[in-house]
Amino acid sequence: MSYPNGPSPEDPYGQQGQGPSGGHPAPDQSGGHPTPPPGPGDPQQGYQQPGGQPYDPSGHQSGGYPPPQQGGYVPHPGYGPQPGYGPQPSSATTGQPNQDERTMALLTHLSGIVLGFIGPLIFFLIKKDESPFVRDQAAQALNFQILVAIGYVVSVILYIIIIGAFLQMIIWVGALVFAILAGVAANRGEWYRYPFNVSWVK
Repeated sequence: MSYPNGPSPEDPYGQQGQGPSGGHPAPDQSGGHPTPPPGPGDPQQGYQQPGGQPYDPSGHQSGGYPPPQQGGYVPHPGYGPQPGYGPQPSSATTGQPNQDERTMALLTHLSGIVLGFIGPLIFFLIKKDESPFVRDQAAQALNFQILVAIGYVVSVILYIIIIGAFLQMIIWVGALVFAILAGVAANRGEWYRYPFNVSWVK
């Protein structure tokens, strides 16, 4: 029995032989399901990551930050040896005393309080050819202490009229105050000058 113009019993809806243009899609010839649409992670579709960077299946980005360094921590550039280490130039070359010269000049002025002109004289003889700064300050302290020594001698002579004791006290206080001020100034690197002094030793 035939059905010339109608659907066959095996195909009651008349869809046998229809291709992709009508009806259901044809099954995959490989025997599986139809190929799903491409997903966002498919490298074949040019998927872009957030920020506009194209996806690279190798794990690296085509732009932006470089890949992390391998092999551990990379030190930050620009940290070299810090200045201020090693021997510092003296006043003979720079005109400015270094810390050792400042300390020596401080001791030169303070030594006059205890040893009189003997203390500055020792520093002057030791450092006169090594440091212009120490030599200058030692000469200043030596001249001042010589002047103080002369004042002590005069005050002793004036003891006979009582005024010598007051004069000696004034000289001692003045010598103490100016020696301390000179030592502090020399420790700051200043070429100190006493308010009143002589220039016998240069």
